[in-house]
Amino acid sequence: MIEVSAGIIRRKDGRLLVCQRGEGQHNAHLWEFPGGKQEAGETPASCLCRELMEELALPVENISRYAQRVYGDIRLTFLAGETDAEPVPTEHEDVRFVTREELLTLPFCPADAPIARRLALKGERLTCFIWDFDGTLMDTYPHMVLSMKRALEDQGLFMGEKELLDLMKVSVPYCRDVLSEQHGLDRFALQIGYWEHGKKLDRSQVQPIPGIPETLRELRRRGGRHFVYTHRDKGTFDYLRQAGLIDEFEDIITGDDGFRRKPEPDALLHLIEKHQLIPGECVMIGDRPLDTACGRNAGMLSCMLDTEGRFSDDSAEYYTHDARLMPDLFLPLSGEG
Repeated sequence: MIEVSAGIIRRKDGRLLVCQRGEGQHNAHLWEFPGGKQEAGETPASCLCRELMEELALPVENISRYAQRVYGDIRLTFLAGETDAEPVPTEHEDVRFVTREELLTLPFCPADAPIARRLALKGERLTCFIWDFDGTLMDTYPHMVLSMKRALEDQGLFMGEKELLDLMKVSVPYCRDVLSEQHGLDRFALQIGYWEHGKKLDRSQVQPIPGIPETLRELRRRGGRHFVYTHRDKGTFDYLRQAGLIDEFEDIITGDDGFRRKPEPDALLHLIEKHQLIPGECVMIGDRPLDTACGRNAGMLSCMLDTEGRFSDDSAEYYTHDARLMPDLFLPLSGEG
């Protein structure tokens, strides 16, 4: 893994430093937050200070960690810092201090784009947390995979659980449609079989994702509001009631409510209007790219809860592999808020 430091460098007036990559460089003419590769023995902060002096002759102070994300084989540590000096570019095509709103007008490198959007859209603080259900709040995938496996066996197709999980992590309809097409199965019968086998399984064995109960309660203690948006039917209420979590949520939208499926934003826009939510204070949390895309399509922030490390390069503005880290992940840090 290549370790890279990048700076969210702010002036006293709140404007942020961005740099445009030059001709002949990878991602030429796209914008980025300044920084570079960590050398042996360097901390993220010492690397950032060295890179800023080498590339921009720019001293920086009050450095603190802002975010970390993985893009391919690169792990980027974004650090907040402050300066009142003028940069002297030696490698970049252009260097600017811009407002947060202006960040949305610039084409950023793929690794930097989610952080730029997070900075541009985030309100004074995050107050509203909209949760996907399967694989985000509750560990239902073992039951879902078993239900699909048995429905397939009813039609004479035998598959391993890992292969099924890979398909279902895209979405259940995707799994159903791909297998029906590839193996000449009755698509409708497969869907009905999946539902019927699911009803026979013992729901009492389904538990919350580790850390979810504590995170829900801690975010509420800090003034947060919780909502659910899931494609699952109203059985969602039974699972949450069984887990002792039902009272954590102000509103729950299920597949029975008739909204278009994710990543279409209709259900989230309904929640925004119904509860008078501010999009910049909302984050859609899910375990699949279609969940985070849904949030972005609704004009809010998104968070990938990726407990298996499947989607580390997702475009979500927030990323974590552990629900227990979320309260601190969503708190304003130095340079944010």
